[in-house]
Amino acid sequence: MSSESALEPKMCSLNQETVVLEKGKPPIQGNHLSQNSLKTEDAISKRQMKKLLKQKQWEDQRDLRKQKRKEKRQKRKQERETQGEQKIDITGRKRICREIQPSSVRLIIDCSFDNLMALQDVKKLNKQIRRCYAENRRATHPVQFYLTSHGGQLKNNMDEYDKGWVNWKDIQIHSEHYKDTLKTEELVYLTSDSPEILNELDESKAYIIGGLVDHNHHKGITYKQALEHGIKHAQLPLGNFVKMNSRKVLAVNHEKGSSASCRWLPSVSMYTTLIRR
Repeated sequence: MSSESALEPKMCSLNQETVVLEKGKPPIQGNHLSQNSLKTEDAISKRQMKKLLKQKQWEDQRDLRKQKRKEKRQKRKQERETQGEQKIDITGRKRICREIQPSSVRLIIDCSFDNLMALQDVKKLNKQIRRCYAENRRATHPVQFYLTSHGGQLKNNMDEYDKGWVNWKDIQIHSEHYKDTLKTEELVYLTSDSPEILNELDESKAYIIGGLVDHNHHKGITYKQALEHGIKHAQLPLGNFVKMNSRKVLAVNHEKGSSASCRWLPSVSMYTTLIRR
């Protein structure tokens, strides 16, 4: 072998890759070269490529989706207008707003008995108030709804389990006593212990319901309070409308099969029924 051929770089094949062997330098590893080339060629994997394609399709269809949403809104609006023109009788949450005729009768729930109730009874009271509020909101003749002496356990329970009460509409919630909220001569306490029978509602009066879940532990307490505060009192003529074998004491929402023996007279729905009659 001549000296010139010994100095010339030699070519060899390693793992299907041509590697130049130069004198005085270590040979280039074939595996190392292969990994570098793969990294360059596969900088974007198939999975990444699919994600990019999907993202591009999503952006390309943005205007189409916007147009479809607009058409859906217009369709719903036309349906509502058509139902209004045909005067379809819609009940519950879908009632036509212009059919609502608010009543001038005021209904007050007196929450001043908070210290006489256990926490479990306060929770029942909270549930009944929520039901009353919902029924009044759906009624075609809603009354003017008040909560007075709101605080203590009841407020804490509402803050914990129903934080949305602060955004309630069509209701006035006061921490003050009802005597500090309305005029005494306008008040009528509804209690089953009153000897007076209320045969018709006076729209200039504000009727009070005692917010007390007591399981008959405090009989006559609402009647005594009415006497102490010097305000009028009465009981509804339940015997003319409802057959009852026990005392005429109902829950405010007048739920069927309610286990709570509450010192609340009839619900908002019963009041509005009497008003319509």
